[in-house]
Amino acid sequence: MHVTSEQRGDRPSIEAWEAVSPSARPIIRELLVTGPRTRTELARRLGLSTGSLTRLTKPLVRCGLLVERGIVHDETHGHPTRPLDLVAGDYHFLGVKITADGMYGVVTDLRAEVVAEHAEPLGARTPEAVAAQVAALRDRLARESVPPVAAGVTLGGNPSPLGGAGQLATFDAPFLGWRQVPLESVLHETLKIPCVVRNDVAALAHGQHWFGAARGLTDFALVTIGAGIGYALCLGGRVLESTEEDLVEFGHHILDPGGPMCPVGHRGCVGSYLSTEAILSAAAYGLHRPVQPEEIARRAGEGNAVCQDIVRQGSWALGVLAATIANLTGVKTVLIAGESLEVVRAGRRHIAEGMRRRRLHHHRPIDMRMLSSSFSEWARGGAVEAVRTFVVEGR
Repeated sequence: MHVTSEQRGDRPSIEAWEAVSPSARPIIRELLVTGPRTRTELARRLGLSTGSLTRLTKPLVRCGLLVERGIVHDETHGHPTRPLDLVAGDYHFLGVKITADGMYGVVTDLRAEVVAEHAEPLGARTPEAVAAQVAALRDRLARESVPPVAAGVTLGGNPSPLGGAGQLATFDAPFLGWRQVPLESVLHETLKIPCVVRNDVAALAHGQHWFGAARGLTDFALVTIGAGIGYALCLGGRVLESTEEDLVEFGHHILDPGGPMCPVGHRGCVGSYLSTEAILSAAAYGLHRPVQPEEIARRAGEGNAVCQDIVRQGSWALGVLAATIANLTGVKTVLIAGESLEVVRAGRRHIAEGMRRRRLHHHRPIDMRMLSSSFSEWARGGAVEAVRTFVVEGR
């Protein structure tokens, strides 16, 4: 029986994973994402001989990173065997999502199962103050779980490498007034554990690919509709990199030249229909007072004409956007997340109409999957980035 580090009384450390050889990393990833596997299955899926697999896994079993589960019958040879698995519960990871006014944190195990979470307003915006708040959030969450061994922080913006091998990245976050801020370095010095900083949309896509709504898919797209418009594309099992400029262009892609006007003067672009600012501004103008997305969705269901029109336009635009993505990329699954989700979720028939406007009837339907509108799911993406970076990739 495997004895956890908590039961032994010692504190888990990321150093245990640093000793894993590069040749063994694909085995770690396979077990992490797909779950327990027999040695025969692992060897077949990874193209390894059984001898090579035994050589690579034996030290990982010996040091307690891998364990043998209950006896099953090998499908190939029919003899009893013990599948290998990771010790997912021993190692915890901190994930944090930062918005313009809030900080959302989770602690997860190795497979991104949330064991503790907390949300609070964002305080001072200097990198040092943000790092100190992340540390305080980590300490609060650690009281409910095993202390995290690494952290992943996500926010709108893009990292840019400093250039030297092994150097940490700087980060541009316009909504915080940051330009080339060495946030990873500041976080590492403050938290005293390895930290990685990633774009929030890319992190959410990775999290959904490995442990969420896109698990098992090789091709999908993710669209986020909220304070900004985000987009991620996964082809052949790999989430493609996008720059901030790419995302700006995506958010201003024209869906209808006769549509509403966005703040920079485009008519009918994605943001003019689906950004939180556009939706709330339209509602405030029609209702003569500020409202939240939940109220728009509720009042649309109650028959309010202003809210029904906002739902109709936004939902139609989402359908058009999903169809456009499918037409251009060939993906058949589109994930939707973000603060505006509650509004468009109320107009499914309008989404379908938008899709029909841009796709031929004989094409296979698009599988649209709507995620939770909670920022905890985004924070979970940060934890997945920490797992990817420090456990699977061994950086």
